[in-house]
Amino acid sequence: MKIGLTSIRQALVAGSLLIATGLGLAGCDDEDTGGSNTAAQTAAPSVTVAGVTTRQISSVYSFVGKVQAVDSLDIIPRVQGFLAKRDVADGAMVKQGQLMFEVEPDQYEADLAGAKAAAAQKEAELALAEIELDRDTKLLKSNTIAQAQYDATLAKRNATKAQLEAANAQVDLAQLNLGYTTIRAPFDGRIGNIPVSVGDTVGPGVTLTHLVSLSPIDVAFSLSEGIYISLLEHLGTEAIGTRDSSTSPPVHLILPNRSQFSETGRIDFIDNAIDPATGTIGMRARFENSDILLAPGIYVTVQIAQSQSQDQLVIPQAAVQRDQKGSFVLVVGAEGTVAQRYVELGNPDGTDFVVKSGLQDGESVIVEGLQRVRPGVAVNAVEASPPPAGAEAGAAAATPEATGDAAATDTAPAEGN
Repeated sequence: MKIGLTSIRQALVAGSLLIATGLGLAGCDDEDTGGSNTAAQTAAPSVTVAGVTTRQISSVYSFVGKVQAVDSLDIIPRVQGFLAKRDVADGAMVKQGQLMFEVEPDQYEADLAGAKAAAAQKEAELALAEIELDRDTKLLKSNTIAQAQYDATLAKRNATKAQLEAANAQVDLAQLNLGYTTIRAPFDGRIGNIPVSVGDTVGPGVTLTHLVSLSPIDVAFSLSEGIYISLLEHLGTEAIGTRDSSTSPPVHLILPNRSQFSETGRIDFIDNAIDPATGTIGMRARFENSDILLAPGIYVTVQIAQSQSQDQLVIPQAAVQRDQKGSFVLVVGAEGTVAQRYVELGNPDGTDFVVKSGLQDGESVIVEGLQRVRPGVAVNAVEASPPPAGAEAGAAAATPEATGDAAATDTAPAEGN
């Protein structure tokens, strides 16, 4: 029995030694692996950076504007009757003087004929009254008739003459009403929907359609009193509120699809007072709209450029990210450490953004490798290659498609982990 217990003890000791040896070897392996991982973690990731630079840029004032027709009116018949003819289709373009509708003219033709007949009758009565007056004038001179009879003849002639003038006025009115049976376009433009059909009874209370002019066209917008003063200071009072294209500043439009309207407009009107309810003043710019691209009711972005360029900080648009707090960039400091910096952006300039605040000239921002780094991490910064020749021109053409922060990416850096 003693021999069996001794054998068991020896077996347990031998097993313990084997386990300890295995754990020691495993520990050595883990230590080697951990060393490799630590070395990998200490290798700084490479990122591409671009410098914050200063550039001569013209400041652009941007406002929300609404397209308005220069001329806009409801087409309403001035006489009542059956609609005899419709000469235009819904939504058609019309020219000034073009026939659009005809009201049944029969009644008004008859009224004109009756008025002309009544005028002719009064004209004949006036001729007879003139003969009688001429005869009584001679008889009065020879003392053949009394003065009272002559006065009566004269009054009759004058009354008949007045009646003829009234009859002629009725002729003019009947002629005018007959002319109102044909409805023509008062100016060039486009009509809307036509809710009536041939045979319907129309008149002064019925709108046949709505007509708006499209070329030229206006864009109305409002600006706060502070921006209004700044605009006057930068552009000069002589440049505002004038129809002279040589003094009015150029006005550009960004359309709802973020493209730039090809034409340049001019400020055509400025209101004479600040609206006390809103603290804004109304302005209006006019565009030729030769391609009829703008239509009344469209909301656009109105841009007015400052007359003189100013030094402004710019950064590549690729460096800008966004989170719930706003736009930010990742800055690489002098020691190669990444820092998050919130910035206030201005308008785009080519492939860059104007920076109003948050950065200084000469600092470096990350433009590539943003997903591999976080604030506080050391990085290996590589300067971005300069853009190829002609890239600026191509970028400038694409600039209107991005406004403000809309082109920034919605990516937030990882923090804390």
